[in-house]
Amino acid sequence: MDPLILFVHGANHDGWCWTPVLERLDRLGVAGRAIDLPLTSFEDDAAAVREAVREAARVRPVVLVAHSYGGLPVTAGGKGADRFVFVAARMPLPGESPSALTPHWGHPEFRAAWDTDADGAVILRAEAREVLYSDSPPHLAELASRRWRPMRSRVPEEPVSDPAWMSAPSTYVVCAKDRTVRVEAQRECAAHATASVEIDCDHSPFFSAPDRLAALLVEQAEDAVRSPQDSSP
Repeated sequence: MDPLILFVHGANHDGWCWTPVLERLDRLGVAGRAIDLPLTSFEDDAAAVREAVREAARVRPVVLVAHSYGGLPVTAGGKGADRFVFVAARMPLPGESPSALTPHWGHPEFRAAWDTDADGAVILRAEAREVLYSDSPPHLAELASRRWRPMRSRVPEEPVSDPAWMSAPSTYVVCAKDRTVRVEAQRECAAHATASVEIDCDHSPFFSAPDRLAALLVEQAEDAVRSPQDSSP
C-alpha cells in the first residue's frame, strides 16, 4: 500500500506552511496531507492528531511529521503511525514535564517576539518573522506572517505518560541555523530518536530547505512500506 506522509504544523501556523514540501512530494508520486491544529488547547490539538492518524492508518502506512510545538500533540496523539519525523520539534520523554523544559527549549530572541492578548492567546509580533524565517525566501516569509494565528494551546505541565514516538522508529531533523529553538535542545532530543540528521537551515525548513526535507521524507515513506513498525527506538 502507498504510504501517507501526514504533516503537523507548529505554534501560530497552519497546514499551509507545508505547501512547498507537499508540492515536491506530488512530483515524486508520494502522498502527503497537512492537518490544521485547532490551537484551542493542547488536548484539542492532540485529539486532532489522534483522529487524523486513526483515519489514515486504517488504509495505509503513515509517516507522521511534526514541526516545533507540533511534536507535543504528536507525542500525545500519534499512536498508530509507522514512522515519526520530528523537525526542530518537541519530543518529550516519559516522566518529563514539557513546560518545565520551556526555558531551556526556546531561544531568547524568539521569546521576545510574542505577546499575550486580552483573551490569553499568544500572538506573534512582526519581529518574529525574521526569527522564524531568517534563511527562507522573503516572499514565503511574508505570506506566512500574514497567516499567523492566535494560539490558546499551552505547553502541558503534566508529562505525556506513553509517548507515541516510542512505539515506532523515529528520525529527528536538527535545524542547525535555528533562531527560534535552541540547537543544543534539538540535539538532546535527536539523541533519543532512532536516527537523526542536521540541515543547515532556519527554523522553517519547509520554506528554506524543502528539497532536502522532501527527499528525507521519501526515504521514510519507502521504509514504512518495506518494514512498517519493525523496530523500536
